[in-house]
Amino acid sequence: MRVRGFSVFSFFPDLLFIRSRSAPLPQQVQLDISSNAWRAIAALRKKQAEEEMMKVKEDDLFPATPGKVKIDRALTINRQFHRCFASTGTMFMWALLLIALTASYLSFQSFVESSSKYFPSNWGGMQWEKQIRASATPRRPGGKSVLLTGAAGFVGTHVSLALRKRGDGVVGLDNFNNYYDPSLKKARKAVLASHGVFVVEGDINDGRLLAKLFDAVPFSHVMHLAAQAGVRYAIENPASYVHSNIAGLVTLLEACKSADPQPAIVWASSSSVYGLNEKVPFSEIDRTDSPASLYAATKKAGEEITHTYNHIYGLSITGLRFFTVYGPWGRPDMAYFSFTRNILQAKPITVYRGKNGVDLARDFTYIDDIVKGCVASLDTSAKSTGDGGRKQGPAQYRIFNLGNTSPVTVPALVRILEQNLKVKAKIHVMEMPGNGDVPFTHANISYARAELGYNPTTNLETGLKKFVKWYLSYYGYSPKTGGKDSKNL
Repeated sequence: MRVRGFSVFSFFPDLLFIRSRSAPLPQQVQLDISSNAWRAIAALRKKQAEEEMMKVKEDDLFPATPGKVKIDRALTINRQFHRCFASTGTMFMWALLLIALTASYLSFQSFVESSSKYFPSNWGGMQWEKQIRASATPRRPGGKSVLLTGAAGFVGTHVSLALRKRGDGVVGLDNFNNYYDPSLKKARKAVLASHGVFVVEGDINDGRLLAKLFDAVPFSHVMHLAAQAGVRYAIENPASYVHSNIAGLVTLLEACKSADPQPAIVWASSSSVYGLNEKVPFSEIDRTDSPASLYAATKKAGEEITHTYNHIYGLSITGLRFFTVYGPWGRPDMAYFSFTRNILQAKPITVYRGKNGVDLARDFTYIDDIVKGCVASLDTSAKSTGDGGRKQGPAQYRIFNLGNTSPVTVPALVRILEQNLKVKAKIHVMEMPGNGDVPFTHANISYARAELGYNPTTNLETGLKKFVKWYLSYYGYSPKTGGKDSKNL
């Protein structure tokens, strides 16, 4: 039996075997074979019809004769679609695959966000928490566990060392920004590490990091020294002052408010809050509603904000108004520091004068005296009275001046530096610009004496002598070359 060139026996070899036998087949077997054969024939006819139809369509779309032919693109697209999605089952499988890919992507994003939230590149993990707890553990009976922000800064480094040396636990926090050379901050960090103080690299605006720190350690105290410093820098970078000195302070206070137990807080305000006051010496009860710079305004705002958190949430808070701090490991942007650098490099220094040619004066306060005031503030801090973010009773709130009480003019400062450096300064005198600086500062420290036992003992001559000794050692100044040894910078 043949159907257009195809033999049925080629598809059913058993039929060929059966036909070759001389014996007749039973009737039922003959019927079964006949039925199977006709089904095969029907299938072959259907297949050939489909192939011929496809060939006709292809010939219509792509004729052999060249010429301008308009191709039915819709028909082509439909045919391709038919091939990809030939059945409902196939479409269902594609849908499942799409859903699976979407779910995988969302899960991956969630994992990345979770990892970033709890384990950023510079903090997190069991080893990190182990270091935090070890650094925060006091080494003396009744010792404090202190979270100290701005630990790699000038004042922060000295306070951290003082606390650690007497047996308190200290964990530092610093963002190591580039307001001035970060290598100096890294060097301070190395000094702290050598004394067992672990410094976390992070920002006080990172609420998740602060929560992680308070989860790891029940800090008894917070010494908040992190801030964007400088008066003139605010003219070009105002946002950085709001970010650090206001938003950062609020973020830290929120973390302290929610901590269990709530820590007592000591933080650095500034003598700049006295602004354009003409009454001297400046007292804590004087008005502070005329700031002369954005920096001063942010510190004044900080005092109002801390008072609010004290009143509402029962946080024990002490604010310290520092007066022109100087000494070893100081800030390169400060006048005494930049004067020293320029004098040694034979560069001119600019000395400003006030109205009518009056010399500017500052209440220069040596770092060791400031540290004593900071530590005394921690030691006399009362416990916070809040619980679970709710105030349970009145909480301590204090503000102190920490100064030297002996203002010195800027020209006198330059003369002392010349004596210690044994180099004559090239002085360029200019009238003070209207950039937020004030003509003088002078601290009344009566309140700090009475409450903290604060008693500064280092005069400017002694303090600058110690600073110059450190500067020459750290920066490797060589008198023979008249410059710095770059390998130590």
